[in-house]
Amino acid sequence: ERHALNINITMKFATLIDKEKISLWRKNLQDEELDEVTKVLHESKVLNVLDMSSNKLALTNSKFIYAVAKSHTLTILLLNENKLGPKGALALSSVLKCTKTIQTMSLSHNGILADGTRHLASALLTNKSVQFMDLRNNNIGDEGAAYLAASLKKNKCIRGIRLEGNNISDKGAEKLLDVLESNPVIDGFMLDDNPISDLLKKRYEDVRSKGEDLRSKREVDALKMTIAEKDALIAARDEEMVRMKAEMARIIGQIDSLKSNFESLALGNSSSGGKVGFA
Repeated sequence: ERHALNINITMKFATLIDKEKISLWRKNLQDEELDEVTKVLHESKVLNVLDMSSNKLALTNSKFIYAVAKSHTLTILLLNENKLGPKGALALSSVLKCTKTIQTMSLSHNGILADGTRHLASALLTNKSVQFMDLRNNNIGDEGAAYLAASLKKNKCIRGIRLEGNNISDKGAEKLLDVLESNPVIDGFMLDDNPISDLLKKRYEDVRSKGEDLRSKREVDALKMTIAEKDALIAARDEEMVRMKAEMARIIGQIDSLKSNFESLALGNSSSGGKVGFA
């Protein structure tokens, strides 16, 4: 819960190790105070969510960064309202290059700027886990938008990025619009509170709507394919059952034939005084 607790209690390893969600929101944390959390990241088998928003973190603690990157369970990392800047974004780019589990990364209000966005965008070229990012109010501008657009033309995992309040004009929005048109995985970008013209906003909404229709069609087609595959599997099983029944009937016929032969032989031996029979 997001209420103030004694930091000496909340940060103890024994208190944190069994938690699926760790919330250290607004604890006035600095990078040198992350030893216990780092240890938890290394050893936890259940930690899914780590919320360290509204602190004083610059991500200069390399051991913490390594632990985040190598966590086998962490899926949501929240670092809103810290002091990351471009250098903190550079540190997080190493996380993006290594993580196989993080799906949501929230970095709003961190002064990342275009230079920091460049580092993140470069890492997104190879990342295959992150689906959602929050980059609100980082003043990335058109330059930062261009870095993201270039990366997201190749990234096939990201589904959405929040980009409100980033001083993105039509120039940067055009590049993001190109991505939305060419990358079917992306649901959209949130671009409110940016100096974008009404005309481009209308184009963006039209493209997004078409994308939603296309995704719905693909989902229906995928469902139809799944049903067809199941029907084919059932038909194959029915065919195999018919074949097995026919084979069983053939074997039973052979057994009946053998039984008849033995009975005939037994009757012959009986009439001639022999002892051979078939029960």
